[in-house]
Amino acid sequence: MNNMRNKANNFSIRLVVARTLFCIQVIGLALCSPYSLADVLPPVIFNAPLSVCPGDIVGLQGENFGDAPVVTLMGNGRDSTSLNKLEVMNTFGTGWVSFKIPATATGALTVQVSNGAATSAPIVLNGARAYHLDALQIVPRGPFRLFGRNLLLPGFTPVVTVDGLPAVVDTRASNEHMLMVTAPRGVRAGGKAAISVDNGNGTGPALLDREIEVAAGRGDPFALGVGWGAAFSAIAAKVVLAASDARLASKVVCNGLVDDTPAIQAAIDLVAAGGGVLQLPPGTCRLAGSLKLKSRVVLQGAGKNRTVIRYEANYPLWGRGLDLAGVRNLTLINTRGRIESPLLQNSTRVFFQKLKFVLNGGIQMFLTNNNNFVILDTDFIQPKNPDDSGPYTLGGSGGLVFFGNTTTFANGSPTFARVHDAYIAHNRFTRDARDNQNSTGVIHSLAMDFAHRIAITNNTFDVLGGPIVNKVRNDGETLLTEGGGGKRTENLGTVVSATSTTLSDPGNKIDVAPFEGGAFPENYGVAVVGGKGAGQSRRVTAYSQGTLTVDKPWDVVPDTSSRYATFVWGLEKSLIKGNTLNQNPRGIWLYQTAIREVDIVGNTINEGGGIFLRSAQILKRRLFVPIVGVRIANNSITNTTKQWRSYISVMFVRTDEQDFGIGTIGVEVRNNTLQANSPNLTMPQQEPGRAEGFINRMHAEGPTQALSKNQTRLLGTIFQNNKCFNCEIGVIVRDGAKGTVQDGNAVIAAPR
Repeated sequence: MNNMRNKANNFSIRLVVARTLFCIQVIGLALCSPYSLADVLPPVIFNAPLSVCPGDIVGLQGENFGDAPVVTLMGNGRDSTSLNKLEVMNTFGTGWVSFKIPATATGALTVQVSNGAATSAPIVLNGARAYHLDALQIVPRGPFRLFGRNLLLPGFTPVVTVDGLPAVVDTRASNEHMLMVTAPRGVRAGGKAAISVDNGNGTGPALLDREIEVAAGRGDPFALGVGWGAAFSAIAAKVVLAASDARLASKVVCNGLVDDTPAIQAAIDLVAAGGGVLQLPPGTCRLAGSLKLKSRVVLQGAGKNRTVIRYEANYPLWGRGLDLAGVRNLTLINTRGRIESPLLQNSTRVFFQKLKFVLNGGIQMFLTNNNNFVILDTDFIQPKNPDDSGPYTLGGSGGLVFFGNTTTFANGSPTFARVHDAYIAHNRFTRDARDNQNSTGVIHSLAMDFAHRIAITNNTFDVLGGPIVNKVRNDGETLLTEGGGGKRTENLGTVVSATSTTLSDPGNKIDVAPFEGGAFPENYGVAVVGGKGAGQSRRVTAYSQGTLTVDKPWDVVPDTSSRYATFVWGLEKSLIKGNTLNQNPRGIWLYQTAIREVDIVGNTINEGGGIFLRSAQILKRRLFVPIVGVRIANNSITNTTKQWRSYISVMFVRTDEQDFGIGTIGVEVRNNTLQANSPNLTMPQQEPGRAEGFINRMHAEGPTQALSKNQTRLLGTIFQNNKCFNCEIGVIVRDGAKGTVQDGNAVIAAPR
């Protein structure tokens, strides 16, 4: 075993003092500015880790740290009455410092940075962070899940309040990233409520960045597990029997021969008049037409395997603009091949429960732009088909709970693009490759382009007829977010002027509504990537005449030296945790898209690639996508059958020479285990570093390969306490990676 420790690499600095002028110049960073020794600017911290534990190496990025920054822990995590100087592991320029938190620290971990003449504002490293709920609406005494960071820490009890009233937290069903909460009885329905969480360690409460709608209601008659399920209480109490209700001129027979479409539709219309449950009989229902779903109607079968709807026409179930509607306890089977599948769009408080969809080559289901949407215990089956059609798209849906489902598909991708405020958990996604190893179509097991505020936890991704062995196709990611393919969202430029909350570049026309419908995405972002203020990122809230307005003031106002990039965040404020991935060519890929505040923790990948983060610069396409605030921790990756490589790769890819900016900042790679092939595979078509092990480097593509490599493209990546079995090279740190820290990593060499 070989322990590796590298406290400082790629450090380059020049200090010039001339009477009263003080100037620091850093190669690769535009951080040089003259100022008076008597009036040194205080350090300003732009980026810090999302979660920190005692014993962790921590990196901070910002400005004005000086050439010998001092980091202090306030009160050793116990109080704020004393300051404790910490061991500095690594510095780079005047805007990066890394240090180690004592293993004995407890409570609030709050630090400050001093440049010798001034001190930064304190920054909390293990305070609660509230990101999102599993719904966009709550009810008094109703359940909700709260997602974020540092929510439940050992030895402390969290407190959640709704409009100042204490909620009940079930700590037994909660963890660091999720709290199970019951809303307080006294919260007022009919308005919106502020939600806060305090993890109890002395760091204080954190406020959810938006208020949540509160509705009246009590109960959960269909066991949906969300507060707004209470709104179905009155509906569930009124059941209409489709086979026998006297008010129906034609009864539903479901004998497999008669077209039941007219009778079922008439029954839906009857129930819609007052709201209720339409109960279909057991048997086989034949649909020669389409059923139009209605608000305040739940279409219910006698059981997933007892009521079977065999459909022959487009859109067997069709609904738009619904409120309070559901389908449960039945199976739908396509009998006509290439036709449109069930569709549900632009609706709210809707659910699918205990269903089976056998699509048989039909066009994928469009279940898009729905808010407060629950899909439970449902099976989706889409066999191989000539159109390469996948099973479904849930694009643009919010308040989505996708729980306990199975998806078996041969083509396309289960798609969660632009999903937000979502919980995707305890599902099984199975790629059917039994006769489709060499598909010409694009296949991913879960596509999540431009998603934000989502939690993807405890799912299983596997392959029928696996492993996938097609090494010719540039394809096969299990979990993927990518920057939009042919429809890009990015732009870039140089700042002409800025204020505390704006950035202006009048000569650059920015498309702030890149998706259909002309809407301004909530997760539209801007980042300063070079020059003054580099490392700051914000959400864009308005755009007019070349001026972007941001969601909160700049810590340091950009100037004409500042270079910026705009984009829709490819993944933001999200969690990928506890998933098991088997036998796909590629594992978890955050690929050529802007990423911010993402945890990839506790996942297991077996015989199916690894974890890949790729930031990029393509100036001719006006593309620069940064990655900030990503933690990759406690994952296990095993590839031993010589099909695919084991890797955790953090990479910046450039296609041109200009040093436009920093691509990744402070990515943390901790406590992961890799089991590599012996001997290691190179496999150039699987691009993340083209090696096995932990990788941190810039990669030049096209005509730029021979150009300057002394650029700062990846800043302050931390590799701590990782293990690599059979890796010929454990950690690869190369061109463009500056301020990298390696500590406590262990490599067990491959036998020779």
